[in-house]
Amino acid sequence: MENNMIMVKSASDFTLVVNIPDIPLHRTWKKRGAQFPIDRKILLQAYYDPSVEALFKEGMLTTNDTEFLKEVGLIEEDGTANVVILTEQQMLRLIKLMPVAELKNELVKLSRTQLEELADYAVANYTNLAMDRIDILTKATGKNIMKAIEHHRKAQEA
Repeated sequence: MENNMIMVKSASDFTLVVNIPDIPLHRTWKKRGAQFPIDRKILLQAYYDPSVEALFKEGMLTTNDTEFLKEVGLIEEDGTANVVILTEQQMLRLIKLMPVAELKNELVKLSRTQLEELADYAVANYTNLAMDRIDILTKATGKNIMKAIEHHRKAQEA
């Protein structure tokens, strides 16, 4: 890969679309882990479009190019990240393994979209989730996680 290309990767289970005709840039990430190379200059221009900036700040799009991330302020000069990227292993740790007190602290760091993805992941994968974790997710997302788990169980049985 050439030095002027940046590999941009989806960190979301949702389909993500970037369409900026003026640059021109059009990419569609259809699943978590999908990635596309984008020219550095084009990506820098696109980043200052509010929708693209939001995708990066919400942790839905990411890149391993630390130079780019520092340039747009997503990583501090000392390497401290300003954005949390959720992998499936991190979601598993949050939902099942992390102590409850630590879980509460970690959920505060997540964006609204990431909280919703985490709740969807919990509902789809853990129908026997502990009540304390259900309550924490319900408060964090504003969604009735218990009801969502019940609907998911019924759908699985049907």
